[in-house]
Amino acid sequence: MSLLRELAARDIDALLLERRHLAAGASGRNAGFLLEGMAANYAAAAREHGRALAREVWEFTAENHARLEEALAGAGGHRRLGSYTLAASAEEERELEAAADLMREDGFPAGYRAGRLLNPRDGELDPAAAVAALAEGGRVVEGCEVRSLEGGGVETNRGDLEAETVVLATNAYTPQLLAAAPIRPVRAQMLATAPAGELVVDRPTYSDWGYRYWRQLADGRLLLGGFRNLAPEEEVGYVEEPSDRIQAHLDRHLQAMGVEAPVTHRWAGIMGFTPDSLPLVGPVPGRPGLFVCGGYTGHGMGFAFNASRRLAGLLLDGQEPPAWMAPARLAWRAPSLLS
Repeated sequence: MSLLRELAARDIDALLLERRHLAAGASGRNAGFLLEGMAANYAAAAREHGRALAREVWEFTAENHARLEEALAGAGGHRRLGSYTLAASAEEERELEAAADLMREDGFPAGYRAGRLLNPRDGELDPAAAVAALAEGGRVVEGCEVRSLEGGGVETNRGDLEAETVVLATNAYTPQLLAAAPIRPVRAQMLATAPAGELVVDRPTYSDWGYRYWRQLADGRLLLGGFRNLAPEEEVGYVEEPSDRIQAHLDRHLQAMGVEAPVTHRWAGIMGFTPDSLPLVGPVPGRPGLFVCGGYTGHGMGFAFNASRRLAGLLLDGQEPPAWMAPARLAWRAPSLLS
């Protein structure tokens, strides 16, 4: 929807084909965190990618938040209260303290105290409502399943199309149309409670290296997700239904938080992970006219709006996105789901 919005603003004849309905996948099934940065904390990202690149990525996601906030103009339940990252071990505590120091040195506001890192600029939203707000005025065909991209055309269950340019903004589902895509589907599971009646947490919260996360809505309901690291062999693939194993871990965590409100909803969504945790934005190698915009590694809300802007700049003005987004940086081959 972000890309369609960009193209429509430039009077480009563009059409979005949606297999089910808007926000049917992880775009509407996530926790609604709108964070700066990557899946890893700043210290870990600097260690893996180099400090300069970590800083560039953080700046990119800060711009993403600012531009998305402007586009939503109060819609989608957006608010900026900041976020916490809580240490679940002594090792993570040392890492978060180092991350806070590096962030401040590189110009990013961060607070740290007793195993808790505060990013005061982070936000939250209702993800499905945000997608709906971005969709206003766009040409969208729902219930249209793309079955093949072979032969230069687009084969769907509602007929075939010809297009000068095709963009796969399909994130985790990209390998279903292009098996060589270096994107791995990973399931995220969540639950929601009835209104708790008291304030349990005042900001979106991450913990245990990002494998646990929760936030409380304005009406008192708790959203809780994660724990896929406790069953990694089960959480890869395209099964969207929640599992008893992970949901039991979520239930126990809810009890440990002292929340007595009953669980009202349980669900799952499929995220798209890349080998280096950075998105793919640009031309598909060896496929003229075919582009990709996805692979957000669990942080689609933090990357996608700005990534779409950069892809639109490439398509319309020839402006190359940052090199760390280039699809050609990774090997395109059919990956094993369990690799």
